[in-house]
Amino acid sequence: MAIIMKNPIIITIFILIFSANKVYSCSCEKSSIKYGFKHSDLIFTGKVVEINEGKVYDSIPSSTEKGKYYVREINRIEFVFKVTELIKGKEKSDFITIVTSGGGADCGNYFDLNSEHLIYAYETDLQVNTFDENNKVEPYFSTDLCTRTKNLNRTKKSEINRLKRLNKRNKK
Repeated sequence: MAIIMKNPIIITIFILIFSANKVYSCSCEKSSIKYGFKHSDLIFTGKVVEINEGKVYDSIPSSTEKGKYYVREINRIEFVFKVTELIKGKEKSDFITIVTSGGGADCGNYFDLNSEHLIYAYETDLQVNTFDENNKVEPYFSTDLCTRTKNLNRTKKSEINRLKRLNKRNKK
């Protein structure tokens, strides 16, 4: 015990390990086209025509003081896409809104205005960037860094063709 007390690095490591609460970071495995298709509710190509940035506020309970809550601010960004080609999904509109937190350790995406993308999206009713099943909101489409979403100029034509074939088979 005397060695631990004399070494501030070991003390710091112990403090960090035992004081950590829930920590989330973005960590994904590369997925196949088939997996991306199966786990997406909506797949399309499109161009970002509008960006609406806002904040959502969420309260989280203190892990040390009963009855005390902390308010955190979360990015909520709506990217409006002009759909070039709908590959999977039932959306009838020429414009689709994708809501995400904007990127970083929370796995959200950020898209530049006028950029074109292949979007793998899913429908969710959980508040943006929360992991609590109790934070239900009106359903919306989202995507994240763990999907196969990517800039259209980095997308192989063979991927889009494969998605179309999977969609044809899926409709049978």
